[in-house]
Amino acid sequence: MSGHFDNLLQTIVTLRAPGGCPWDRQQSLSNAARYLMDEAGELLDAALDGDSTHIKEELGDLLFMTCFCCQILGETDTVTMDEIARLGNEKLLRRHPHVFGDEAASNSEESQERWNAIKAQEKRERGLDPSQESALKDLSASTAPLHQAHGYQDNAAEVGFDWPSIDGVRAKLHEEWGELEQAVADDDHAAMTAELGDFLFSAVNLARWLKIPPDTALRQANRRFRQRFQLMEADLRRQGQNLKDLSLEEMEKAWSEAKARLADS
Repeated sequence: MSGHFDNLLQTIVTLRAPGGCPWDRQQSLSNAARYLMDEAGELLDAALDGDSTHIKEELGDLLFMTCFCCQILGETDTVTMDEIARLGNEKLLRRHPHVFGDEAASNSEESQERWNAIKAQEKRERGLDPSQESALKDLSASTAPLHQAHGYQDNAAEVGFDWPSIDGVRAKLHEEWGELEQAVADDDHAAMTAELGDFLFSAVNLARWLKIPPDTALRQANRRFRQRFQLMEADLRRQGQNLKDLSLEEMEKAWSEAKARLADS
């Protein structure tokens, strides 16, 4: 394994060196970091598909971009992948005393509590005062909105700002839907935008209570729509028909047939 990893690192050095690839040589760390995010998204898609071959390919791409980022940083700072691995490993050991130390954690909640307590202590040691920080963790502007909403809600729940039961979550979702309908009836675009945002935020909260990652649920819904729509298009082409020439009723019939075929497959 180490031989292949070393080969990957050397390939990246060659790509960035004079005479290497012009595209790779011109990339900045911020550019590479964006590509790293893209690769992480493609890995998630592969994982949701459950395609082992595709997952391995995307893991390779993700590893490449991680090493690529390190190489770019190392050109202006004294850092290596070995040091990055050391820092990452030390943090894992330090924040898992219930695994590598004498403490114990009987469930994932206790494990997370220890992680957060150790993280807060690390901030104090750096001269920061965790008590002055917001309960809401900082999330970058590039964070997917669904993930951002889920994260904020989790943070708020950790300090007790949460519904006592899922009934309140459901009621809030219905309330936000009513307010959105009123904004639509008033033809108030600004209000519609705000109320739609509140409705989506409440839908994410319902997903959190149901312990369903909202981004995963939406990705799966997107995938189902794409599969059904493209199958419907293919069926119509075989029949010599064009989707845009169909009536709404005919489209609905073709959609239902495609949906049923996928359900049976």
